[in-house]
Amino acid sequence: MEKREGMFPRNTRQIGEPGQGTRVFIEDYAYTYLRQLAENELTGMKTAVLLGHRNASGIYIQGALEADMGQEREKWFSNENWSEIFRNVQAWFDGMEVLGWYLSNPGFPVTLTEEWKSLHRRHFPGQETVFFLTDILENEESFFRQEECGLVPLSGYYIYYEKNEQMQEYISHQHGGFSIEPEGVLKDRAAARFGSAMQEKKAKYWQRRLMAVLYTACTFLVMVILVIGVTMINNYDRMTSMESALYRISESLDEENGEDMEQAAQEGNRLAVEEADEAEDLQVEETLSEAVTSQAEEEQNEEAVVVDENVEEADAGMKEMVAPEYYQVQAGDTLLGICRVKYGGDERLEEICKLNGLDDSDKIYVGQTIVLP
Repeated sequence: MEKREGMFPRNTRQIGEPGQGTRVFIEDYAYTYLRQLAENELTGMKTAVLLGHRNASGIYIQGALEADMGQEREKWFSNENWSEIFRNVQAWFDGMEVLGWYLSNPGFPVTLTEEWKSLHRRHFPGQETVFFLTDILENEESFFRQEECGLVPLSGYYIYYEKNEQMQEYISHQHGGFSIEPEGVLKDRAAARFGSAMQEKKAKYWQRRLMAVLYTACTFLVMVILVIGVTMINNYDRMTSMESALYRISESLDEENGEDMEQAAQEGNRLAVEEADEAEDLQVEETLSEAVTSQAEEEQNEEAVVVDENVEEADAGMKEMVAPEYYQVQAGDTLLGICRVKYGGDERLEEICKLNGLDDSDKIYVGQTIVLP
């Protein structure tokens, strides 16, 4: 490859969005060899060492050297491994430097683990080294670049196309004299592959987003249904409680009305009894009054009869003797005084009392008319 400081190589195709910082370029033959290395081993891991050059424009990977280190990762990149790697570098890629390493890990996510970080830190400690991780089953791949803070994932890289005779000779040796068709024969293959992978990632991303939205919506709907159900249950409980309260109030009102009616009946009976008693008392009083009146009338009638009898007797006596003399009692008169004035003594006092029907000679009153013999 012709070295041009600070300039991109010819026939370069961008994969993804490389962004800022040191760019990573991989030659099409080296990229094709790494993919075939992974496709030939779908049940286990494959490792390779990445070789090439650095300049101001970026990191250029021109060669990929298989490093068969087995499946025991604690023995990877041992002294024996490095001795074999350096012998092959001198034989096939003389003049290139080690830029990093490649790992095919089929069936596992293309993400950094502490184990990969530790391996890279111990065996590729320099700045601007790279780690290329792929999952051939899911058609996923990612470049990581070593910086001061550690390995950093890159969102894109470049594939460039050139003759690359060293890589062609190594591939022919690995395949028993047969060469391979580089990815650059179909200019859009790598880009289409990466684009397809990005589309799949985007589709998966949006599918996950849609599932998250649906899950959130379903959760919200379930919460709404639960809230409505709880509200309905609470309202039903409240209605039941209200119905019970109304029933109790109705019973209480009925009891109070019954008590009021009973009290009213008792009060009416009491008033009726009192009225009957008052009527009876009034009737008794009227009867007593009538009896007293009758008795008084009888007494008056009796007195009148006695007076009449006395008068009749006096009349009879007068008829026998002389006509009677009448005297009207004056203030200060006594029957004894009248008798003494009229007859000169008190001999006829008893006669006067008898004639006038008087039991007591002292019981006379002013204006009274008395009969004198």
